[in-house]
Amino acid sequence: MFVDDEYMILEGLKMIVDWSALGFEVVETVKSATEALQYLESHAIDLLITDINMPEMSGIELVKQAQVKNRDFFTIILSGYQEFEFVKKGMQLGVKNYLVKPVNKEELKRSVLEIHAELEKRQQQEQKELYRETGLILWLNNELNDGEFQGLLKQFSSGTQPPYTPLLFSSEKAIVETAAEYFWNRGQQMAVYGRLNEDQLILIYSGSRQQLLLLIRELEQHFSGEHWQIIVGETIEEWETLYKSYEKIKQIQSLQAFYPDLLPHERVLKVDTVNKEEELPFLSFNKALMIGDIKTICQELDRIFDQLLAAQADPEQVKYVSFLLFTDIYRQSPALSVDDYETMIAEIRKGNTIVELRCLFDEILEKTKGQTDQKRYSETVQHAIDIITNDYTEEISLKSAAESLHLSVVYLGQIFKKETELSFNQYLNHVRIKKAQHLLLHTQQTINEISEAIGYNNTNYFSKMFKKLNGITPKEFRDTYREGYDSL
Repeated sequence: MFVDDEYMILEGLKMIVDWSALGFEVVETVKSATEALQYLESHAIDLLITDINMPEMSGIELVKQAQVKNRDFFTIILSGYQEFEFVKKGMQLGVKNYLVKPVNKEELKRSVLEIHAELEKRQQQEQKELYRETGLILWLNNELNDGEFQGLLKQFSSGTQPPYTPLLFSSEKAIVETAAEYFWNRGQQMAVYGRLNEDQLILIYSGSRQQLLLLIRELEQHFSGEHWQIIVGETIEEWETLYKSYEKIKQIQSLQAFYPDLLPHERVLKVDTVNKEEELPFLSFNKALMIGDIKTICQELDRIFDQLLAAQADPEQVKYVSFLLFTDIYRQSPALSVDDYETMIAEIRKGNTIVELRCLFDEILEKTKGQTDQKRYSETVQHAIDIITNDYTEEISLKSAAESLHLSVVYLGQIFKKETELSFNQYLNHVRIKKAQHLLLHTQQTINEISEAIGYNNTNYFSKMFKKLNGITPKEFRDTYREGYDSL
């Protein structure tokens, strides 16, 4: 955009060089700084060329006001005279060059080409950051394969080794930016900031949990007088199970939104701890739910409640943990309705002792076992689930399902994930693995035969997926549960 109060100067700037050959398009010419600011209210530009000496507002003031409104562009200042104070003020505002009228064509071209090179470099960096952040989001949502994950790690120069801990830092924008810089300076580069929500930072911390908690303690001291919160997920060793830990963080966000009175009012909220030393086995509980054996699930519940009892956890903490455990059961048991959810939440809120709440889970499991019909999905999502249930042995995908339902792939993917909390492929894998469990328990088929029977043409991939979801291999599952399996 050109800004000059002289019409002939504006016309001359349009023609002095071939702007398209230099990689630019002239999008606007205006005769005052006020008009320029009005244009910038609703338009973005890469380069501003402005006269410095205009009647109502100088070019320097124009740049200053635009920057206050977070407008980001390069600037070349034009003037009929040289004056050091103008130059100094301009350079303080990041003005790229200061050219004296009449403008020297070659000097202008050099300046513009330098700016073009910097814009390209910035664009490449932004694309690289977008690629990295997109990869991290896919990882957090369990949508990367081995090759894609290894490719993602190559995008970072440090902080990519296990164990991994997801965390969510929330505060006002300036504090979040400082927190992001704090972790980055300590080699923690796997961060998503700004693209999802400017008031939050999602970080995948690489390294020991003890070291992470020390860093968080430093952070507490640094922001001692500010309003902020950090939710720390469960620390995991295998990259494939990171999404389970991140799911817990999202559950806590939902609980804070709908039931704030049930959560501890703390700046640092650790989803898997009852004190500084002991960690609750949420990941093992999730795998027990996938295994689906009542006895195994109850054993994991007993472990968790025994730890709460031994730690003398306060009632608020016990209710909070109970909430998280129940949301795991609810998510994996579509037979439970929304009414069931509300009823159980009310029961958890009324619970007074650890023993009461532990007994409540026996009731929940009994209720889950007694109901078989899916109730809570919309007609569209249910149709997609029916496709998976009927055709899981075939090569099906979100795209093929969307085509058969005459829907857009994006729309179906969004509502499917929203209602089931799983992507289409994740749900398909869950169905296939549950079918594999049945075949392992009730047939003599080999692992290779079962893999092929449920739609996997790669036995190694089947075994890896089975262990990822159940925590044990297909052989271990068969050996453990062949003689005694009480299905949820």
